[in-house]
Amino acid sequence: MSQSQTPASATKPSGLFQRFLDFVEVAGNKLPSPFILFSLLAIAALLLSAIFEGAAVSFAGKDAKIVTVKVVSLLTPDGFRYILTEMVPNFIKFPPLGLVVVMMLAMGLAENTGFVSAFVRKAMLWAPPWAVTAMVFFLGINGNLASDASMVFMPAAAAAVYAGMGRNPILGMAIAFSATAAGFSANVLPAGTDALIAGITATAVKVIPQTANSPVHMLINYYFMSSSVIILTIVGTIVAEKVVSPRLDRIFPNFKFDVGAGNEHRLTPEENRGLRWAGWTALVYIALILALTVPETGLLRDAKTHAIVPNSPLLGGIIPILFFFFMSVGIAFGTGKGVIKKEADVPKFMAEGLQGMTGFLVTAFAAAQFIAWFTKSNMATILAVRGAEFLRDTGFTGIPLIICFMLLCGFVDLFMMSGSAKWLIMAPIFVPMFGLLGYEPALTQAAYRIGESVTNPISPLQYYVPVMLGIMSRYCKDDSKVGMGTLMATQMPFAIWLFIAWAAWLVLFMVMDLPLGPGVKIYL
Repeated sequence: MSQSQTPASATKPSGLFQRFLDFVEVAGNKLPSPFILFSLLAIAALLLSAIFEGAAVSFAGKDAKIVTVKVVSLLTPDGFRYILTEMVPNFIKFPPLGLVVVMMLAMGLAENTGFVSAFVRKAMLWAPPWAVTAMVFFLGINGNLASDASMVFMPAAAAAVYAGMGRNPILGMAIAFSATAAGFSANVLPAGTDALIAGITATAVKVIPQTANSPVHMLINYYFMSSSVIILTIVGTIVAEKVVSPRLDRIFPNFKFDVGAGNEHRLTPEENRGLRWAGWTALVYIALILALTVPETGLLRDAKTHAIVPNSPLLGGIIPILFFFFMSVGIAFGTGKGVIKKEADVPKFMAEGLQGMTGFLVTAFAAAQFIAWFTKSNMATILAVRGAEFLRDTGFTGIPLIICFMLLCGFVDLFMMSGSAKWLIMAPIFVPMFGLLGYEPALTQAAYRIGESVTNPISPLQYYVPVMLGIMSRYCKDDSKVGMGTLMATQMPFAIWLFIAWAAWLVLFMVMDLPLGPGVKIYL
């Protein structure tokens, strides 16, 4: 939408909520870039380590032995030598780095050959009319397999499909955007997000002895997140049909639809052939994994105990297993579609998958130093112990604590969009803090991912808000009827009800003490 076409509703605050959104936008825009933010935090860690040098806390360790920890200043000759000699190792050994790069190599191939987009469009267009809303929501939630790209092609494709059905295309856009943004952490398949977040958690579990041996792998939230897809799909479908759709019908009673809009998203014969090849490849690959896992002496089971959980090559090697899966499927699709014609095309598509990684690599360098210095100074331990003591003394623990933590994460998300950047700051404090209260790192991570996800579509700082406004203006000829307020009004019901449902699902896991992932419990 051009500047001259910006509706009045998008430029003039109307009501308390709009003024709050304006405040969030102004405050969030004043935050520095993630690289500068972590650089400043790293410098602050150095200064604070010198200011509070010698401050100590004592707490019961893993074997009930009293552990005393003191703040160590890094502004000393020894600290200087540590900073200088460990800067490169800190970056190279940064757990999220290798996990994310490997996943993006394979996902880049699958995405850039067109497999992800073709699969989503095929499923969306195949669904019967009565199931389209549920299908769009289901596919949108799982769209994070394609990372942020799903927040562009999913809403655009859904709007076209709804227009082709004779329904309001803005409804299709709203459903897909809420699913991809608010449900970003959930997925039936492990995704790059799981690797990134788990890698950050792995850096935080070493702060205190209680969590040092806690299982941290890519699948520590898999049972919870994969089952959440069903819960979110059901709730999102109900909200879409019972709340959002009637409201849009009242706002646009005489809406003109482009019934041919969905044609541009239909699959070509080459794409259909590529999907068939990819489907057969996926079946063969899954059969191979099952053959190596199901037998008691399978190669993907523990060599001594023959168990799968808590430790086995299946869990420990989940990143390579997923890497080869998406590589195989992507190559099969690209070959069938005709975009992979020679072996040199494969590394070309893989390299394209890393093009969007440059920003992460720059941020990771500064973040790795901040976390290493913050941990080395023992300030992370001091904050975690003091925070846990305060919560324990006030009796603020259990389910109310986890719910408030989710709300805090959601509030922070309004000002800072990068999920990994927020977790890089919060994990070294809250993972050990909650660990001292008896909670596994996997629970803290799951609670964070809920709070961090549900407010994504209602943040005025969301990168893809202009894209959504552009989709709405394409279908609505009267620009005065669509704007930021329209978008927020369609997303707020989703954000509220998805948070309630998702939080309740996590509470149920806590009450029933259900495993959050393979070999992962709720309580230490």
